[in-house]
Amino acid sequence: MSAIDLGMDFQMPKNQSSQIKVLGIGGGGSNAVNYMYINGIKGVDFVICNTDNQALEASPVPVKIQLGQDLTEGLGAGANPEIGKKAAEESADRIIELLDANTKMLFLTAGMGGGTGTGAAPVIAEIAKEKGILTVGVVTIPFGTEGGYRRQYADAGITELKKYVDTLLVINNDKLIEVYGDLTFTDAFAKANEVLNTATKGIAEVISEHLLVNIDLNDARKVLENSGTAVMGQSKVEGDNRAIEAVTQALDSPLLNDNDITGAQQVLLKIVTGDGDGEIKMSELGKIKNKIQEVAGANVNIIEGIGIDPELGMAISVTVIATGFQERRRPKGPTTVTLSEDNFDTMTTDEIEPTDTLNKDKSAIDESRQQTLLLDEEIDFEIPEIEIPESVEEEIDTVVESENVSKKIVFDLGGDDESITQEESLNETIISNMPEEEPNISEKLVVPDIENEEEVVEPTLNTFESASVNSEVMKVESRERENRLRTISLQLRTPSGLTSLEDVPAYKRDNIDTEQPTHSSESEVSSYTLANGNNNTTELKQNNSFLHDNVD
Repeated sequence: MSAIDLGMDFQMPKNQSSQIKVLGIGGGGSNAVNYMYINGIKGVDFVICNTDNQALEASPVPVKIQLGQDLTEGLGAGANPEIGKKAAEESADRIIELLDANTKMLFLTAGMGGGTGTGAAPVIAEIAKEKGILTVGVVTIPFGTEGGYRRQYADAGITELKKYVDTLLVINNDKLIEVYGDLTFTDAFAKANEVLNTATKGIAEVISEHLLVNIDLNDARKVLENSGTAVMGQSKVEGDNRAIEAVTQALDSPLLNDNDITGAQQVLLKIVTGDGDGEIKMSELGKIKNKIQEVAGANVNIIEGIGIDPELGMAISVTVIATGFQERRRPKGPTTVTLSEDNFDTMTTDEIEPTDTLNKDKSAIDESRQQTLLLDEEIDFEIPEIEIPESVEEEIDTVVESENVSKKIVFDLGGDDESITQEESLNETIISNMPEEEPNISEKLVVPDIENEEEVVEPTLNTFESASVNSEVMKVESRERENRLRTISLQLRTPSGLTSLEDVPAYKRDNIDTEQPTHSSESEVSSYTLANGNNNTTELKQNNSFLHDNVD
């Protein structure tokens, strides 16, 4: 009996493919997709493409594309991104055929820094963009130990990839070492595949899984389309305070290259709980959304999906995907101190006092000094004729002949550069220290004043030199502050850093040496005592009557 007689409706294989595809590019991307294929992601199709035919044959993924068959002959790109790019361009027709098969959303996974992934990923992303497919890039930055030009190639590849993908998630492999410690070679790359799987699965299943309050592909497009860099976090927690703890952990994913959602414009929120008593309560939902608004900002648009999975029991699973950071990540003002190359927060010039402020303060001080000197010149003193003893005159003459004293007066606030004549300096000094009604002045009144004058004004200070010194001090303090903030930021982003802050005392972190206290078994009280001996002499006795060896 034929299929037509039964009235059965067969679909073409093209229509059976999923709308969401995960495409692994190159060695790193293919290994990640192999891991995803084995562990499973609901509602997606897996594809790998590579210039290395041997790696393609070893993969369990059924759909494979050999890139640049004529160019590379299946021998790989030789860690040359230019060859990877040309290989993808050669196989563009095969890629277009794949994307035409009912593809609405595409995940591109690649390890940046090599030849195929770095060179081919932007080419495939450009093809998908021309077809209007929502494209999400999930890539890794190579380990620092990989050396060579890999980091340079990776940075160039990410820059090129950003031009064509709607959303980009960047995972820094070096952070795996910070979080998980000194891993073996195999474990390190296995962890990298695990993180790629978590990021891809977290976004894909937000859309592919059917929820009670569902998130469809158009909701995802609204959040992810042309959004630039994205931040994604996922956590599963159970307990009394499970809602707050789950969303807090999801917002603090230490493995992503950037985990700060401050200033996000759009957020996809997926919440899944167990059934029955484990189902989410309205108060818990409110706490989760309030926490996101508190961190991202009150104007963030949250699109939520809520589902039930009986296998979770009393646990709650929270997935947060935040986008729309263009304005925050591109400040108008110039940045002066960059905390790290991993896109951490930066300090602007507003946080460090500029040299203009010093100039303004200096000009204000100079102006106040100028006004003071003008007032002193306008006051007309009537100088009486006074008789000064010979001894005093000799001392005064000696002081007046000194060129330094003639230029330094008590009225100078901080050492102004204006010159004052010897006669004015001497007259002002005498007048300021004598009553007007007593024309006679004694030696005791005049001589100490002149001596004090020399002591007060001897250390002159140049305001311009002071400003330059302050500027150097500020630069040193700025560098010290930068180092402190970088250290604190790295510690707060890793569990090991938080553990160090909790377990290591502050005085040890600051390298402060402390004196060891005296042990309780050692006594600092002497057993000797002074006593009167024979013939009223003082003697030392070993039996101190105020101490007892056997204390109750």
